[in-house]
Amino acid sequence: MTKHNDHARLGVGLYSIPDTARLLRVRVSIVRRWLSSKEGIIRPEFDPQEQTISFLELMELHFIKLFRDEGVSLQTIRRAARTAAKQFGTPHPFAVHRFDTDGRTVFATLVNEEKEATVVEDLKHGQYVFDRIVRPFFKKLEYGQADAIRYWPLGADGRIVLDPERQFGKPIDNKTGVPTAPLYRAVVAGDDPVIVAKWFEVPLEVVRAAMTFETSLAA
Repeated sequence: MTKHNDHARLGVGLYSIPDTARLLRVRVSIVRRWLSSKEGIIRPEFDPQEQTISFLELMELHFIKLFRDEGVSLQTIRRAARTAAKQFGTPHPFAVHRFDTDGRTVFATLVNEEKEATVVEDLKHGQYVFDRIVRPFFKKLEYGQADAIRYWPLGADGRIVLDPERQFGKPIDNKTGVPTAPLYRAVVAGDDPVIVAKWFEVPLEVVRAAMTFETSLAA
């Protein structure tokens, strides 16, 4: 990897496939399928051989998981992604603010274009899932001028953030910058949270928030 490439990756977030699977709470094989050249819905901006994705791609995969958890087919999600990418003029349609306001319209447009009953039914289900499941997820995202720039997995009032400008986008405590993973591992290993807080020189609430977040991933 060249120094130029290293510099180009600063501030975009870096996630391995196993890390991505852990953050999404899905199997590694599923993440690989969603990113594959044949079946994939999004196209990673990095070399596929490196098995690394960016923050925006991670956010897109979050949306795909939400749709899939509710039974929306990969074919329907793929069609929505292509239509939104063209309509919004972006390679990351699920990670732009316009998808929050116009995402449901994307499914409505596709419903009007399709004639096959089973496909139309799936598209209408996609609209329903968008309103009920996907839209609340937007409340956990913070946007810049267009794209998502931060993700607050415990909500906007929580301490934990994924920020591609900090720690390569790994989950951290927003105020102290301490990653959640080592705090979690220390407590799971049997150390008292109060002691762990002293070791890392952070308030006890930081350790508790890290435990809440990491435990949700383990579940």
